[in-house]
Amino acid sequence: MANPANFVFFNERGLRAGWRFVIFLGILFCLFFVVSLPLRSISRQAENVLRPELQILGEGITFLVLLIACWIMSRIEKRTMALYGLPLRNEPLFSRFVVGFFFWGFIPLSVCLLVLRLLHVFDFGNFALHGADIWSWGIKWLVAFVLVGFSEEYLLRGYALYTLADGIGFWPATLVLAALFGLGHARNPGETQIGIVATVVFAIFASVTLRLTGSLWLAVGAHAGWDWGQSFFYGVSDSGITAQGHLLNPTIHEGPVWLTGGSVGPEGSIVTLILWSLMMLLFYLVYRNRRQPAPVIEFGAPVPPRWQ
Repeated sequence: MANPANFVFFNERGLRAGWRFVIFLGILFCLFFVVSLPLRSISRQAENVLRPELQILGEGITFLVLLIACWIMSRIEKRTMALYGLPLRNEPLFSRFVVGFFFWGFIPLSVCLLVLRLLHVFDFGNFALHGADIWSWGIKWLVAFVLVGFSEEYLLRGYALYTLADGIGFWPATLVLAALFGLGHARNPGETQIGIVATVVFAIFASVTLRLTGSLWLAVGAHAGWDWGQSFFYGVSDSGITAQGHLLNPTIHEGPVWLTGGSVGPEGSIVTLILWSLMMLLFYLVYRNRRQPAPVIEFGAPVPPRWQ
């Protein structure tokens, strides 16, 4: 007679996805508890203004914690960490990152702001930085937002998506984690409903890039390129917070908040919501014939080969 406990805890893949996810959350909780004091201190100091040093420290700690947790799970599951979305071999990681940064991050933001300019609700303004300060602040913010891209993408579209996809399927898992991404942004100061919906759409877009390219490298680049463009290059608010040391001094003119984004910045504008939706469709059309096996387990499908 089969042991009922085996059915509850195990399937043909080994330990069931739900239990693996609970273990992962438990490991994250313990690790974040250890670093909670420095992270809280960083959060308090960064209130209402973004500072590159604090962002680098906070996001660096967060990404390190995620890497440790994923490494522990890879040992428990006897799998390579590359399956969790950031393979280092057999992957044009740098080119994927650069393409994501410019073509799916910075340039779409520029298009969004240009549309707002043509609608007479936004002005790019003049330069706030000059000379060597441009390079100094630009590089510091580049490092900061690359770490933001790694930490946020790996948190919700790394091990979490890989494992939930095993339990409920890729697209249901994508929607669940996208909703959590939106709820996380709802805590930002002055966030709007349009801004929250837009972040959900971006989260789905990031999962689509994972599905069609086989890794998170392009999504990390797009995330970093958009945030770097917002906070440093154009100097607009990022989820209601203005960055220290931005290149331009933009102006938001009077107009409906649903169009201008208000204090939230362009992420609160309907233009961004429409743009990100179109980006998702465009990405599918461009990459659908280049599809590579995504490092995620599809519910009910065979376990994919290990990535080396």
